[in-house]
Amino acid sequence: MTSRSELYQRFIDRFDARERRRRSEEAQIESAESAMGVKWPDAYREFALLFGAVYSPSLIDLIVKKKLDYSDVQQFLTPKQTVTETKRWRLEPAGACFAFASDCSGNWFAFRNLPESPRLDDAAVWLFDHETGTVEIEGVSFVEWISRFLTL
Repeated sequence: MTSRSELYQRFIDRFDARERRRRSEEAQIESAESAMGVKWPDAYREFALLFGAVYSPSLIDLIVKKKLDYSDVQQFLTPKQTVTETKRWRLEPAGACFAFASDCSGNWFAFRNLPESPRLDDAAVWLFDHETGTVEIEGVSFVEWISRFLTL
């Protein structure tokens, strides 16, 4: 069985267009969690600690070419950006949510209904569509969501 870190590395090797990689730091993540009043799921936290703000612009071409019915992920956010963008777009006024990435159209991928404690191992990925105002589930878990792109 493939570990999460191996799965994430395969995603990075195939899709990350950055020339220099900067991992998110533990203190940055803790600060973002504190500002939002939630604990990031371990699955995403591990990804951010290993790879940081990934940029994956080639995914849209593969999704369009195969005429798939799901969104690309183009830009993962830094911990500071997760706080800024979640608050700016008022994605979840009641809290327990944070945006962690966007697609090529500027829609937000986020986790919802996260507890302040205890930390979840993984969580569903939601898409906040800014044009239609809809919120739909994109993956039952972060690991499943990342794995889907590796099938392209």
